[in-house]
Amino acid sequence: MQLSLVILVYSLIIPCMAQAMEDNSSPVLLSQYEGGKLYGIDKLLVLQLSGSYREMGRQEGYLLKDQIHDYYNCSVLDYFIKDNNMSYERLALDSMDRFNHYPKRFRDILSGISETSGLSLLNLTILSRVPYIAPGCSAAFAWSEYSRDAYTVAGRNLDFYSTMEDFINYTIVCIYNPTDGSHSVASVCRLTQLEIHTGMNDQGIFLEANDGSSSGGTTFFPDRITYLGSFLFDFSSLEQLDAAIHSSQINWATLLNVADEREARSYEWATFDLKRAMPMRDGFLASTNHFSNPDWGLGPLAGDPYNTTLRRDNLLRLGERYRGEFDAEAMMNVLDTDIEKGGPSGNFTRLKVVAIPRENELWVKIPKYQNWTRVDLNEFFIGPGAI
Repeated sequence: MQLSLVILVYSLIIPCMAQAMEDNSSPVLLSQYEGGKLYGIDKLLVLQLSGSYREMGRQEGYLLKDQIHDYYNCSVLDYFIKDNNMSYERLALDSMDRFNHYPKRFRDILSGISETSGLSLLNLTILSRVPYIAPGCSAAFAWSEYSRDAYTVAGRNLDFYSTMEDFINYTIVCIYNPTDGSHSVASVCRLTQLEIHTGMNDQGIFLEANDGSSSGGTTFFPDRITYLGSFLFDFSSLEQLDAAIHSSQINWATLLNVADEREARSYEWATFDLKRAMPMRDGFLASTNHFSNPDWGLGPLAGDPYNTTLRRDNLLRLGERYRGEFDAEAMMNVLDTDIEKGGPSGNFTRLKVVAIPRENELWVKIPKYQNWTRVDLNEFFIGPGAI
């Protein structure tokens, strides 16, 4: 009976909220269209796209059109407009204004999705902007003497407001293989989401972003488009990323953490300034939602919103506990430790990702939906820049 239900789910490719059945299954090809392929690893969907950016958009729109419409109905129509009385006109105006500022490659992706999904470009701009990052995320990086083999192990928890829990089953691994010479990029994201807050490119550059408004303020600059995903498409090393970051302005206070196989770096990025946050210990970096560089001159956070200080302190203690032992499994154990037991996680955690840059390997967990699942990106990176 259970096997029949699993087969039925895959045949219809409809998200569900059941617990994961297996931790490690091989990718199963579910469907393909114009050079794009949709795979399932248990219930985790992996979308492999290739071609021009418009072609990749067309592939995503066709392969996931049913889910895209479901996601639009339950998030935009039901949650934001019906349940929270948001104006469709206001959502459309804000989203289209941001869309018009995007680089051409990303406008082409959404335009391509619209061509084959049957959802209008205007509605897609709204859907692609459904809030994705909330002020409760955690990241940890181990390398050098902290990791088992001296190479970097990266981990991140992405947290959401409890009212948005129903949307987590629309999380996918979307892999772009552009034919314009850019790098292949994997993004762990929502359907149609252009902004990459958790991703890795074919050079083993991992990037994750956390909200930083508790330290950097809540001023938003709509005329600044800092598309973090561009860093992964365009740059091949941490040194190149560093130059790009220092040449840009952010539109919202952000903690940006990046890593390669040898080290990790953290940038505390306010809309008015940028400072590098150095690891407290050589070989281990923890980053949550507040700025830790003392040069900011900030005092303790009032009330410690979203337990950002507690979560960082917990990660630093766990870093010492696993010193010299960090591999993918150890990082999963850290991310799975509840905050009440000295970890970063809780019922607010909606997505967990572990990355091994040296191996181009991701592990993805969607609590209440999919257990830890390995995604070997070497099987999906096919772009001209891939190693």
